[in-house]
Amino acid sequence: MAGLGTDTGRIFLDYARQQPAGRVTLLGLDEGRAVEVAALCNGAVSHIVEMDDVERASVTHPGAVVVPAALATAERAGASGHDLLAAVVAGYEIMVRVGAALGPEHYYHFHNTATAGAFGAAAAAGWLLKLDRERLVWALGNAGTQAAGLWQFNEEGALTKPLHPGRAAANGVLAATLSRLGLTGARHIMEGERGFFAGLAPHGEPLKVVEHLGEPGESLRVHAISIKPHASCRHTHAPIDAAIALHAQLASVDDIDTVSVDTYRAALTLCDKPDPHSAPDAKFSLQYCVATALRHGRVGLTQFDPAALSDPTVRALLERVTVTADPAREAAYPATWSAGVTVRLRDGRTVQAAQDRPRGDPENPLSASELTDKFRQLAAYGGLDRARTDQALDWLQGLDSAQPLSLVTLRAAASRE
Repeated sequence: MAGLGTDTGRIFLDYARQQPAGRVTLLGLDEGRAVEVAALCNGAVSHIVEMDDVERASVTHPGAVVVPAALATAERAGASGHDLLAAVVAGYEIMVRVGAALGPEHYYHFHNTATAGAFGAAAAAGWLLKLDRERLVWALGNAGTQAAGLWQFNEEGALTKPLHPGRAAANGVLAATLSRLGLTGARHIMEGERGFFAGLAPHGEPLKVVEHLGEPGESLRVHAISIKPHASCRHTHAPIDAAIALHAQLASVDDIDTVSVDTYRAALTLCDKPDPHSAPDAKFSLQYCVATALRHGRVGLTQFDPAALSDPTVRALLERVTVTADPAREAAYPATWSAGVTVRLRDGRTVQAAQDRPRGDPENPLSASELTDKFRQLAAYGGLDRARTDQALDWLQGLDSAQPLSLVTLRAAASRE
């Protein structure tokens, strides 16, 4: 919902308004849209403020893909809330397994959320459409042939990133829908000679997609999800946690001479941005996020507003932040997304902190009250008042029901018209 309050979110709402009316809820509009349009826009808007969930091994954001795809399909199919939740679990399982098998070479060029996401969305939509085994295989094949999403936007500060989960969600819904109608898809889309892994991840391990699947004691991948407490790329969160710990020890950031951040190489590849001037760039800037955490003791939604981006104290401090790759942290990635921060003070003293399990990881989870507070903050940033936020929370808490799903309450709560 927070994305509805952003300029980028308004672009997607403007696009949706240009599309014909339909039956499926698109958050922010009073009137529904076609299922693929709803999946695309809900997925995109949910990713804009960088507070959606993360899975470490796959380096993906499953929620921004699977949930919009499942929500749109469930509403169109007249499924129950219980069915919706089961479909989400299935979609997470497929998306995370595919993402974890792709390997680091794929992630250098491709956004795993976009590429693996198409499979997760197709699995969730296919489950809700009650596809038989053959048609579900077709759906995965038809999703895989659409998989795409390149990182070049991040090099140029473009606004493309939320399009990735939105497009993956819509592609998955389309793949499942067409397969239900009889459009055959490649049965060997994963491992085929001219399939997904061969084309997009030649160094990946396609057999890992089914490794230990269904074995006794094997945990569902939905239990490996991390929930973000900070409004930035997850690669910045371990340094932010460490910097927040140091914030409490500092009398003033004016006392800081230099700041050194050590982390793993993937964090540097995406987030070494020493001079960000837009919210998307700042959310992917280790320097900005660490300087902001040292200055304010938090890195929330408002820390990326225009006034915050031009804060002279933060601008001066980020110039003193250096980032380096640490071999030990690199060896532990992606199982562990860790970082250390060392602050050298002008009087010659040094203080340091490290974070091996960022807040929100399964091993360091947010509390139930923190999750509720996060929901309220996101809703408020998106323009919802307390009454409408309470309506949305009540809807969520009653979701696990065998009754047919109704999004009337949620649509009314999120409407911006």
